[in-house]
Amino acid sequence: MAYRYPDMGSPNDSNDDAYVSDFPQPYGANNPDAEYVKKAGVLVDEADEFGVTAITFDKYEELIWMGHAGGLVTSFYGPDMKKYTSFRVHATEAIRDIVTFDEGIYVLSKTQLRHQIRRGIPKFTHTSMHMSDMQCLFQAGRTKLLMGGHQNTLIEFDVAQMYETVVPITEDGCAVLRSGGGSLVACGSANGMVNLRDIRTPAISTHIFRAHTGCLSDLDMQGNMLISSGFTDTDSAQVPEQFVVVWDVRHLNGTGAWTIPVASPPLLLHFLPSVSGKATALSSDGHVTILHVNEPSEADKQSVFQVDTQGSFCSVMDVSSTSQAFVFGDEAGHLHLFSSKHNDKPVFNNFSRETEFATPFRIPRAGFNDPTFRIPSVPCPPLASGTMPFNVLPDEFFRRVFRRPKPIDPELLRTIRMQGPIGYAPNPNNRTHNLYPYIDDNLDDLNKSRVLSVKPPKEYQKIVIVYNKNEPNAELESLNKTGLPGIQATLPNSYCNPMLQDSFSKHWTGRRAHRATPTSSCKLSAPCPRRLRLD
Repeated sequence: MAYRYPDMGSPNDSNDDAYVSDFPQPYGANNPDAEYVKKAGVLVDEADEFGVTAITFDKYEELIWMGHAGGLVTSFYGPDMKKYTSFRVHATEAIRDIVTFDEGIYVLSKTQLRHQIRRGIPKFTHTSMHMSDMQCLFQAGRTKLLMGGHQNTLIEFDVAQMYETVVPITEDGCAVLRSGGGSLVACGSANGMVNLRDIRTPAISTHIFRAHTGCLSDLDMQGNMLISSGFTDTDSAQVPEQFVVVWDVRHLNGTGAWTIPVASPPLLLHFLPSVSGKATALSSDGHVTILHVNEPSEADKQSVFQVDTQGSFCSVMDVSSTSQAFVFGDEAGHLHLFSSKHNDKPVFNNFSRETEFATPFRIPRAGFNDPTFRIPSVPCPPLASGTMPFNVLPDEFFRRVFRRPKPIDPELLRTIRMQGPIGYAPNPNNRTHNLYPYIDDNLDDLNKSRVLSVKPPKEYQKIVIVYNKNEPNAELESLNKTGLPGIQATLPNSYCNPMLQDSFSKHWTGRRAHRATPTSSCKLSAPCPRRLRLD
């Protein structure tokens, strides 16, 4: 047998023959004759740490619920398996089973039962001293749940009254709870025993029989038919059985059982809800077989297909209520959705209600350089009653008011002397230099005002410059960088500056230029040295 290196490996040998194994190849995942094909697949959250431990189709909406060993529950919407919600039920315990109700879902872990709505909001968490190692969850009525585990008790829990009833059992625990639609519920234990109980009175055992000499792996019921798979107890070890055992619960004492061989030892079983007498058997390596339970002689007509688990252990499975979709989960954190080859859009329920999604928030689109875009066209989210957006101001903020005048100092009003229309008063000297009074209006009380005295900005303050003709004037040069003399009236013996300022004022108010000559009203300390003409 010659070996050929792969194309991306070492150079090829001179032998061009392809490698052919001496061993028979398993059933391929891409078998063109398979009746069911893969429609979608997802990798769940935290798949690098935890595998899938529970999976179920929602009975009311187009959802698939998944739980893994890290306590996380995630839902996927539709045949495309788009992620819907994800929330953590327990920090350390694995999810053992999930049941869907009209008002939400019930998630069972090792020591607690959690009720949450489908959007992920928790409603309540039930714990009990009788919940030590729970394994399975079953809806026994409209408001009742039946819980079992590796313990010597069953727990009947009323979700409406939040009350539990403990049912003692004699067998070695209860690992599987299934019902065929009637009043009987099958309780399968790990030691291979199956106990049939009445849902109305679960404390009473109707029938008990041994299904397998070794461990029981799974069972399911449809009407009066019960199928089971398990192990055979030998002297050395327990060997998985290569067939599915079919039981007729009406003839357990007689010849009411037969076997159906399958290609690979079955691990999980599930009846097709919408098809009578058909069941699905899943092996640990991903080999799936569609069985005809009522026709054991037609074993050669079984429909088979392969789930590509990439070498991991296939752990859970479920069938939709329409039997149009199968979902499988493995220990590597993958979910695989299969349906018929000719059904591109399988539905999970015949009359599913609309799934509640978040309302999409759409805002108008506008470019950065669009000057015609109106910002008020962007809708605001709804607010609670009695509140309003920040951009909606009260009506009192839109009244037309004028600026309040500066208040007159009461000291000036007290000492004023009127001479005709002009009043004279001495300076009270109650403010320091560069202080300006103004009224501060705040939002607390618009009718009241406080008079404050603050310094104006530095650019508007009055500057007193002391000019020194013998030394450099650094302060003056830092303020006036034009190289031209200023017209400040603060310099001594600056006789012309007041006249220049007065003339410029009259010139820019539209008056004709005139000859500025000193008069007696100038009140200068010395006569003008010359006469100036302003053009």
